[in-house]
Amino acid sequence: MTTIRKASQKDAKALFGLIKALAKYEGQLQYLKTDLNQIIDSGFLHLQPPKFEAIVAENKGILIGYVTYMWNYSIWNGSTYMAIDDVFVCKQFRGNNIGLKLMQYAKDICTSNNIELIKWEVESTNEKAIRFYKKLGAEVNNKSIVKWYIT
Repeated sequence: MTTIRKASQKDAKALFGLIKALAKYEGQLQYLKTDLNQIIDSGFLHLQPPKFEAIVAENKGILIGYVTYMWNYSIWNGSTYMAIDDVFVCKQFRGNNIGLKLMQYAKDICTSNNIELIKWEVESTNEKAIRFYKKLGAEVNNKSIVKWYIT
């Protein structure tokens, strides 16, 4: 049985492992600059508010998926929204509605906080993810995302 819940500091190491798994899956491991200490410091220590929060999927005591997010403000909407950074489910657990349950939990957090918008990015070539997001009822626009790495 899979449990969906908010992550806590005890999840930091496993969460970081999933973040690395996502980077590897996307062929972007060389761009992953964070480390376990940064994950702990930014998400789980005494920062108020934390720089990010996470929702995890746990099966038999092992994390198998996650959503990371931050709170942001939209000038155009005049309101706070949830900005999702990553959505990931381990390959062997895909097709079992884990992603759906993670996203529903994110939606429930927003509803309980009177937040009306969740925003995130998706690669335009990731057709499977786009189909999944549309199935949720999300709108996918045609904007390109520009990344500028300042070194």
